[in-house]
Amino acid sequence: MLAWTDIRTFDRLTGMSKEGESPDWEYGRQLRECETMISQEFHKSRRLLYADLLKDNSMGFVFSGERKEDRGDQMFPFTPYANFYYLTGFEQPRAVFMAVKEEGNYREVLFIDHPDEMKQRWEGISYTKESVSGQTGIEQVEYLEKFESMIPVFGRKNLIENFYIDIASWEEGFRQNPAQQFASKVQSCYPYLHVYNTFPQMSRMRQVKTKEEIALHREACRITGEGVRYMLEHLTPGMYEYQAEAYFDYVLKSHHAGHAFSTIAASGPNACVLHYVANDRQMQAGDLILFDLGAEWGYYASDVSRTYPVGGVFGQREKELYQVVLKGLEAAIARTKPGQPKDELQNISKDVMAEELLKLGMIQEKEEISRYYYHGSGHYIGLYTHDVGDEHAVLEKDMMFTLEPGLYFQELGIGIRIEDTILVTEDGCQVLTEDIPKTVEEIQEFMAKRPGR
Repeated sequence: MLAWTDIRTFDRLTGMSKEGESPDWEYGRQLRECETMISQEFHKSRRLLYADLLKDNSMGFVFSGERKEDRGDQMFPFTPYANFYYLTGFEQPRAVFMAVKEEGNYREVLFIDHPDEMKQRWEGISYTKESVSGQTGIEQVEYLEKFESMIPVFGRKNLIENFYIDIASWEEGFRQNPAQQFASKVQSCYPYLHVYNTFPQMSRMRQVKTKEEIALHREACRITGEGVRYMLEHLTPGMYEYQAEAYFDYVLKSHHAGHAFSTIAASGPNACVLHYVANDRQMQAGDLILFDLGAEWGYYASDVSRTYPVGGVFGQREKELYQVVLKGLEAAIARTKPGQPKDELQNISKDVMAEELLKLGMIQEKEEISRYYYHGSGHYIGLYTHDVGDEHAVLEKDMMFTLEPGLYFQELGIGIRIEDTILVTEDGCQVLTEDIPKTVEEIQEFMAKRPGR
C-alpha cells in the first residue's frame, strides 16, 4: 500500500496543486489506482477465515451479484456484493466463489462470466480466467459454463453433507436473487443436505478492521474533509442546496473517489426530514444547513454530518441548540473504548442532551426528548455505509462505526445532526473526521475567512 506522506505531493499528482506545479496526471492516476486496491493477502486471509466456518464434507457459495437496468439500454454502475468482494477482490458481475471441504481437504474455485465481444467493444471489459487468477490469487478460475458440472454433490451423495450459502438479511421478498434461486434449487434436488447461511458469521468477521481496511477508511475520511471544507468556503446565502452539494462533488471527482451514499444538503425546515435528498431549496442568511455525506475509497466508506449557519454566524437560539447536540456527541466519544457495550453509547448521548434541554427549558421531563430525538446515534461502517455487525457487541480495538446524535425542532424549522467516523484504539478511540470544523468557534472562524468575506 502506498501512503500519502506529503499533501503537496498528493496535490501535485492529482492536479490540485496551489503552487503552480505541473500535474503528472499519468503517474498520479497509477498511484491512485494502487491506493484503492487492497492486497491479495488481505482477501486470502478472509478466505481462510471463511474456510473455518465450513464443517468437513461441505460446500460453500458466495455470489457477486447481477447488474441492474437503469433505463432503456443503460445499466446502473455495478458494485459487487460486499461479502463476495471481501473474500475475492473480484469486481465483476455474474461470478461465484465456491469453497469445498472434503475429508479434511480444502479447495476453492472462482467461476466467472465470459466477457463477450460486445462488452469488449462497448464497455472495454476484457479478462480471461488466467488474468483473473493472477489478479485475485485464486488458483482455480473457471468460466460459468462449468459451474453446475463442478458442484461436488454430483455422484457423491454420501460425501457432501452440508451446504453453505451467503444471503444478506435484507434479501427477502417474492423476487429471488441468483443466490437465493440457486439455494432453492439445491435444496429441492438434494433435500438431505444441511443448509446454513454464512451471512451472520461474515457480518461478525467484518466488525473488526485490518490495517489495510483502516487505511482505506482514513483516505475516504480525508477526501470527505477536503470536500466539506471546500464546500464551506463557498457556502453563501441565496445559493440552492444543490449548488453547495456540487462543491463537495467536485472534490470527490477530482480525487476519483465515489460517494458512499447520496448527499443530504438540508437547509432550514428540510433538516427535520431525516433522509431528505431533494436538495433543491434556496438558502437564506438566517438558515442552518445540515449536511450528511461521505466519500468512498476502494469500496470503503466515510460518513459525516455537520450543521452550519449559511450566513457564517450562529444565531443565539441556534447556537444553544447546536451546543446541546455537540455535548451529546462528545460524551459518547469520551466513553468509546474497548470493553464498552456499543449500544450503550446511544443512551449516553441521549441522557446528556436531555439534561441540556432541561436547562434550556425546552422540555420539562427527560423522557420528552423523544419529541426531538428519534433515530439511532450511530452505525458500523465499512464496505457499506451502514455496515453489518452486532449492535449489542462489546467494542474491540479496530472496530469502526459512526456516532450521530441529532435534534429536530420542526416548530422552529431547525434540525441539527453532528456525526463523526470513529476508530476504536487500544485504550480509547480516534475520530477520523476530527479535522472537519465542528465546534461553534471553529465553524465561525473558518467561515469568516471565506473568499470575499
